Amino acid sequence: MPFVDVENGTLFYEISGKGYPLVLLHGAWASHKWWRWQVPELSRNYRVIALDARGHGQSTPLENIFSVKGFVRDLDSVLRFLAVETPILIGWSMGGIISMQYCMDHPESVKGLVLIATRGHKNPGLKIKVVKQYLQAQINLMMTLAAPRAYDPSADESSSATENWLRREVREMLSPGAPTEVYDWVVSDLRDHPRKHYFEVIRSLWNWKAGGQLKKINVPTLIMVGDEDVLTPPKFSDLIHKEIENSTLVVVKKTGHYLALECSEIVNSEILKFLRGVL
Repeated sequence: MPFVDVENGTLFYEISGKGYPLVLLHGAWASHKWWRWQVPELSRNYRVIALDARGHGQSTPLENIFSVKGFVRDLDSVLRFLAVETPILIGWSMGGIISMQYCMDHPESVKGLVLIATRGHKNPGLKIKVVKQYLQAQINLMMTLAAPRAYDPSADESSSATENWLRREVREMLSPGAPTEVYDWVVSDLRDHPRKHYFEVIRSLWNWKAGGQLKKINVPTLIMVGDEDVLTPPKFSDLIHKEIENSTLVVVKKTGHYLALECSEIVNSEILKFLRGVL
């Protein structure tokens, strides 16, 4: 089975293709499956390693607050186990944070970075947003447990409330013009695989910032963000771009935080162009 033993747990991974190693690190509330439109394209010419971070997918649950450094140690354990040296790290949102920290901690062990819809500086509004999400989720959970449908299967008011809340959250992460296929897939994935410890994951991240330390990163870096991203707006990518000297910034028009899903052709094209210039 594709699992790696790490400190107090195990991590799931999948490998596709052959060639230079690319390591794909997803965002919070996601899993390796969220690279569904990148893996087939990238694995044609590269060895693609897609992980489930601790607290996500098939990896060990995260029941307490962790840290970015902890996620970095997990990543290092996987790379050592697979004997992967100097990979290119492709990180989306939370995965971008992990990628940057790993590169700063292990500067000789990374060939290049692709940072998608992420941040390297503190986001003051993140705590407020996440706490609101958490409280709303708890309210929905209590409504579900107390729902009359526990006794009358035809009564589904609370489940409808939960579904409506989930759909609103997904809609906010996508641009208004996102394909229906993408919207439906994200809603289905989050509905069928609820993230029980989502709050602990976000609390592990929200105080992290690299700021001026990003100047330590000297590997080629591609930064991508959607111009309609409300979670990590373009200003955060611009700040990263200004700190990392050897970086390129691509702002994708009319797309949101889930740009790797809703405009996969553009994202894939930019990644492949970057890889051709680095390798």
